[in-house]
Amino acid sequence: MKKFSLILINAVIALAGLFTACSEDYPAVYEGKPYLSFPLAEDGGNFYVQGLYQNFYYYDDESRTRDTVYVPLVSVAAIPTENLVVELNVFDSDTVSWSSQVDENTVNAVSGEDYLPFDSDEMKKNLVFHAGLMQDTIPVIILRNEAMKTKTFRLTFCLANSENALAADGEDNRVVIYITDRLSKPSNWDDYYFGAYGDVKLDFMIRHSDLKWNSEDLQSVLDDSFLTSYYKYKFKQDLIKENEALGADGPLREADGTVVSFEYY
Repeated sequence: MKKFSLILINAVIALAGLFTACSEDYPAVYEGKPYLSFPLAEDGGNFYVQGLYQNFYYYDDESRTRDTVYVPLVSVAAIPTENLVVELNVFDSDTVSWSSQVDENTVNAVSGEDYLPFDSDEMKKNLVFHAGLMQDTIPVIILRNEAMKTKTFRLTFCLANSENALAADGEDNRVVIYITDRLSKPSNWDDYYFGAYGDVKLDFMIRHSDLKWNSEDLQSVLDDSFLTSYYKYKFKQDLIKENEALGADGPLREADGTVVSFEYY
């Protein structure tokens, strides 16, 4: 019995030593303010540099004067135990080193005209990362106006330190939202499937289908090889009929005179 007790005591001491050694090697728990970041790709690139679009053109209701773009955020280093205040800095993307990544055919959005100011009472109530979450979203409220019928605006912003949260990576971790109220090229348009982009071509595709052909609709088609082949064939056949109906006024052309065409492979 004494021999068994001695073995048991030695085993307990050995296990205690093992756990002590493991605890000494285990990294300390981060106890500072949580960091917030826009999600990054596996290669460290930013998903959202040119990835967010808001186009009022697709709404049939002209009385609709505002809409919301939801931007994802992640908590880094710690799960927040309280609601975090999200601070956003808007800046002129013409003046930064990565301006070449921004669509040069757009102009900077104006606070109060093209989007709800981030320091307004309504936005302050909504710019919150909620406690207990690893990922959350914040709303950016876009305002519709007549200028968007002829121009595309860009709203560029990054995170800043707030009273109880820190911003990760500064201006390198940023979002660009493109805003317009006219036909515009979807961000994921691929010439391989439907040929070179054109506003007249996109309008034709909308008129000859039940889709709006925004980025979401286009992606749903490209993800389905059957649908892709179907629409390529359908548009080519429908274009033949429309050109015949146009007669001497045809064929269908873009504003610069380029003939609209769909190649089917």
